[in-house]
Amino acid sequence: MKKYLLLFVVFLLSAIFLIDKPTSADASSKIVEDDASSEKVFKQLDDFPLIKDSSAFISDLKQVYNVHKERISNEEQINSFIKFNINGSDDDYYLIEYDYLDGSGASFPWKYQLILSSDGKLIKKLRAERFEFVEIFPDQNPFLLTVVRSSHGNGGHNFYKISADTLEDVYDQSVQTFDMHHWMSVYEPYELNIKYQDVDSDGFKDIIFYGKIVFLQAKSKKGIWYDSYMVAGEIMLYSINNPWKKVPIEYIFLFDPESGHFKAKEEYDRGHEQYAE
Repeated sequence: MKKYLLLFVVFLLSAIFLIDKPTSADASSKIVEDDASSEKVFKQLDDFPLIKDSSAFISDLKQVYNVHKERISNEEQINSFIKFNINGSDDDYYLIEYDYLDGSGASFPWKYQLILSSDGKLIKKLRAERFEFVEIFPDQNPFLLTVVRSSHGNGGHNFYKISADTLEDVYDQSVQTFDMHHWMSVYEPYELNIKYQDVDSDGFKDIIFYGKIVFLQAKSKKGIWYDSYMVAGEIMLYSINNPWKKVPIEYIFLFDPESGHFKAKEEYDRGHEQYAE
């Protein structure tokens, strides 16, 4: 009986020791409970610009902001941890880009950009292939530009500002501005160039996308599309290196002071067929 009692005591002490002893990740974790809201708070912001323990940083980030990744890849990393100002506010904000490097086509580009307030509140969770801050108006904070596209290569741009504590897209998308899907046509470059000029002389700069449409198929006079032709009895295929033709394009989005948005100067053909005539 004493033998069994002794074994039970040893087992109980071992269990208590295992429960109370923190793991290395727990020891460096900085998740705390906000007494006022009972919500988890991402205290890793206190160490900015340092990431003292990347594993704990990523673990806390995923727990606090409900960030999910596919199980295709075990790799994950933080690409960016920056403090910034943005158009529409003079407050400080944080941007953290979490990257899990690989996944299915549906979850491309396999990374998140989390926009946080100075106290760690989640403002917006983005899934852009890339981002940058662009100054369009003098003496104003920059806009956050993002490029979003599918795994097939179709996509476009967003221009964000802060409005009433939310991230607002001020670019009224009406045309594709990223195209590397090798079907009927692609852009050159795949992501159209951007410049900012006052097109209508109203004192505000506007957004101009420009580049070329590279046609990988030809269009007959009867409106029929085809992807090959004959030369000396040999079938030749149109391709990125042998296109049917290249057509310069320009999409202009004028700034509307009343709404604060950039709106299309005219209606543009989303299918590019008007440029094939």
